[in-house]
Amino acid sequence: MADNSMEFVAFFSNKQDVSAIEVDVRMNREHRLVLHHETLEKGQDYVTLEDVFAYIARENSPIRINCDLKEAGLEEAVYELADKYALWPQVELSGTVACSYLAKWSNQILMNIENGMDDALHGEHIGRWGENVLLEALSKLSRSQAKVININHQLFTDAVQERGKQLALEFSLWTVNDLPAIGNYEKENIYNITTKKAWTYIQQKGVQTG
Repeated sequence: MADNSMEFVAFFSNKQDVSAIEVDVRMNREHRLVLHHETLEKGQDYVTLEDVFAYIARENSPIRINCDLKEAGLEEAVYELADKYALWPQVELSGTVACSYLAKWSNQILMNIENGMDDALHGEHIGRWGENVLLEALSKLSRSQAKVININHQLFTDAVQERGKQLALEFSLWTVNDLPAIGNYEKENIYNITTKKAWTYIQQKGVQTG
């Protein structure tokens, strides 16, 4: 099933072993929040975030909704829409989230680690970020009241994990599609593991424990 589709939302919203779903959020020309990872194309129809929130509210699903903001300045619009459906406690923000929102929503923001880096580094490939850059970013985000750091799992080194412990930070790792790795991270009580293999992992886990 396709990411950012209502089929995806409906399928995972009632799965006991899935605690959160992630949707990519943008603003269309009509100033509606819609789901799409890439730049919006003129004339295309997209699932709206309101469709998602309305469905979750109607089904009384406890699922957390991680709204990965693909554009700047969407924080308040997502909050207002979630509040309309009494879902704000279930919503988390990641992606292009301004650090200024950490002061009031720190428990609901999965802050991308690059937000703790100099702007000059944002356009570089993540493989070029040295470990010292990552450790400095963790310290900066901790001072800004971040609680959960969103980071590519390939950058989650022992040193990064140790610095996180020292700073009382939790981690959200993306995108982990290796099934044994998912299991290892789950055993380490990682706060959030983003994967495209969630259903495969759940099925495999059921077979092993059944």
